Amino acid sequence: MVNRKMFTRVSVGLAAAAVAALTVLAPQASAAQAGTTQGNTTQGNTTQAASARQAAVQQALKVTPNVADSGCTGRALPLDCWVHEPIVTQPSATYPTIQFLPGDHVTVDAGGCVQTGGHGATWKRYVNPASDNGLYHGLINIPGGTAGTQQIWTAVGRTFTVGGSGGSLVLGYEDDGYSDNGYYSHDDGTGNQCKGVGNAWVHIVIS
Repeated sequence: MVNRKMFTRVSVGLAAAAVAALTVLAPQASAAQAGTTQGNTTQGNTTQAASARQAAVQQALKVTPNVADSGCTGRALPLDCWVHEPIVTQPSATYPTIQFLPGDHVTVDAGGCVQTGGHGATWKRYVNPASDNGLYHGLINIPGGTAGTQQIWTAVGRTFTVGGSGGSLVLGYEDDGYSDNGYYSHDDGTGNQCKGVGNAWVHIVIS
């Protein structure tokens, strides 16, 4: 005959063990569910940001046609963006295919050389050029990131956080005459500063 007290103790012990197991499993299930929810939220935010950036590009292109070899690869952050041979035949130009959104972190790099026109060896570095008149600097404006337009050498290697409403990348060039600028008839440059150096470029990473 089964001992009633022993049976009761066994039953109570099994019940307690079951409650303990459920107590352990419940937080794990909640954590897994929270992780799934967070993952879905993050993915949703990424998709929304990509859509907003693409919409901004399309809207900007309606206002300013893309007149240079520029753009970004991919849709999700980080975005790898390039401008090959930035426009140097006018004081500034807008690049509608490179859009900044509020909260973006923007890292800048640049290099290469530009034909500045004139006599003799006339190519000069796009970043921190050697000249006797303080001209020929590439310029950059990251809306909501930089303090307006600044010489690009001051932005190279730095990361800017975009505030305000963001906007299109703007690059410029300092010169007292633009008609003979460009990327033709490559020479070694003033003081050989462009010897073995290719045409100007700007590389931007948005994260």
